Amino acid sequence: MNWFAMVAFGLTCLLMAELAGADEARQANTDWFCKARYGVFVHYLAGLQNNANQVHSLGRETSWDDCVREFDTERFADAMAQAGAGYVIFTVMQVSRFMIAPNATFDEITGYKPGEACATRDLIEDLYASLNRRGIPLMLYYTGDGPRGDEKAAAAFGWAWPPPREFVEKWAAVGREYSLRYGGKVAGWWVDGCYSWIGYDDERLGMMAEALRAGNPQAIIALNPGVQDRVRPYTRHEDYTAGEQNAFFDRPLSRFVDGEQWHILSYLGTGWGQPGVRYGKQDMIEYVAEVNRFGGVVSIDVLLYRDGSLDRSQLEILKALRPGLASYKPRPPIPPGNLAFNKPARLLSLDGSHELEVNSGVHFARYGVDGRPETFALAGGEWPWSFHVDLLAVHRIRRIRVSFGPGYATHFQVRLSEDGETWQTVANVDNHGGQPYECEFDPVPARFVRVCALKPDGPDQPGGQMSVAELEVYE
Repeated sequence: MNWFAMVAFGLTCLLMAELAGADEARQANTDWFCKARYGVFVHYLAGLQNNANQVHSLGRETSWDDCVREFDTERFADAMAQAGAGYVIFTVMQVSRFMIAPNATFDEITGYKPGEACATRDLIEDLYASLNRRGIPLMLYYTGDGPRGDEKAAAAFGWAWPPPREFVEKWAAVGREYSLRYGGKVAGWWVDGCYSWIGYDDERLGMMAEALRAGNPQAIIALNPGVQDRVRPYTRHEDYTAGEQNAFFDRPLSRFVDGEQWHILSYLGTGWGQPGVRYGKQDMIEYVAEVNRFGGVVSIDVLLYRDGSLDRSQLEILKALRPGLASYKPRPPIPPGNLAFNKPARLLSLDGSHELEVNSGVHFARYGVDGRPETFALAGGEWPWSFHVDLLAVHRIRRIRVSFGPGYATHFQVRLSEDGETWQTVANVDNHGGQPYECEFDPVPARFVRVCALKPDGPDQPGGQMSVAELEVYE
């Protein structure tokens, strides 16, 4: 090896060691987050809590400044304690000019007076005080696209599509002021609207992350790329995955994914910040426990009322989590060796392009992999459909068994995929009579399995809409 090669090799080793050290430090910062197991996410916005047309407002509509003054942080913190929240993620703003705490940088840039955009009450400080008394860390929701919905503020910050560097500099300065003010009182940030398709690149993501860590270098940060097919890392500037999903479905194989803490965020109600519950107590206990078992973290979005209280039905679900997690014991596969048992399952259209509703609201996808033949998965809305199961890892599959419920397809296929994009049909069954079906074949590497019902899709055919009682997958 010549001298130049030796120097280059040495520099490469130093760089790799430096990067490895940075990864270790970043991962260590998320230790408390991993131990928290789950937390609560809330939307607190002028368009919700200060909009008389929204249930969140309890029928009241005032100035934004008065709305923020009315928020009862003690009531809210009591609810978080009852929920067993390991942390809280609370919104600072979203799209509009309305902020939950004073910010001189924002007022100077936009020309708004205190109280016209930024509340004169420091709700962040008051939230910290109330939550800290109960041992609950405070995290904040921020955005990368700023107050783009407010004409005056958007112009003052220089908002455009894509956002120019000057916009990010100005908007990050607003976050920097908050970070410097609160320091270690803010344990982390979840930053929305950092999408690559609007122009966020490595430089802009770095600018935002650096500003939000200005007051607390240990603050953990996620920069949201938008909803993805699975929980994925996004940028070297974040500590944990944003993990925005429209269902509590995905699960981790390990605590870290490309060096980032695995984390998912979804909603408990009928939509983001909406009332009601989509999952039962046991469903949520089992989901959070399985995510935690491999080192993942779950954030649960719930409805927040103007006075600091929560939707009661949602709070009851949250209250069941801590005791449920304490007593949870993973169930062994039924039958032994069944790779599909208790794995994430979905009801999809025949081509897999979109998710289907649950038939009658009771025949959930998980019933096809729960080890109980008396329950079954059944889609609503479309007769031909696909039962889709994620095995979470690639296995060399060689045998599959399908047991049907009351309805069965006369013509169905079993398809396997390693990447979720390219599919191989390992069974094509016609003139089926509804009995359990089993097939063996040469081993196929696959992570995803689908049972696709092609018929009945018209009149005068035997069987009925396919229902899956149990899917079994074996190596």
